[in-house]
Amino acid sequence: SSLDSSEPVVQVVRDVPAGAQITPDMLRTVAADVDATVNLIGADELPTLIGQYAKVRLVSGSLVVPAAIQSGPLLSPGNAVVAIEVKAAELPVGLRERVPVRLVVPASTSDESPTATSIDGRVVGLPFASDSGLGTQSVSIEVAAADAATVAAADAVRVVLMVPSEDPANRTEEVTE
Repeated sequence: SSLDSSEPVVQVVRDVPAGAQITPDMLRTVAADVDATVNLIGADELPTLIGQYAKVRLVSGSLVVPAAIQSGPLLSPGNAVVAIEVKAAELPVGLRERVPVRLVVPASTSDESPTATSIDGRVVGLPFASDSGLGTQSVSIEVAAADAATVAAADAVRVVLMVPSEDPANRTEEVTE
């Protein structure tokens, strides 16, 4: 098909981290020549985006798709976000924002029972190189608030990528009349 007419759509003006609440200065409308099958947010919907949340990192200059925005905050009630440092070579391939992970915290040598602790979580911040100089990367993980201290106090944490499940932010509640 040919692209011969532009449509007004929503564009990101500056980088928006995952979880940030959308403000008017983050977005603008632009005319774009795109195929009708591309699922973009039309300019007429821009006002409805203000106050919503970025589900993933929105890169400056990109066009906004509905799957990148959610109505609720990134962090669920009763949860906390913990930053962990992991050796870059120990991060699983495919790690991205909002994927479920299992954190494995080795037992402390002072523990009477040498059993590792497993804590389920979800990635909310992509890995980035740490300034520690140890070849580690920092990853932000959402865990239950009760588990946050265990993860934060751990000397070493292994990250296991789990099978993706339904993202609670994508759930649509049934409307009953």
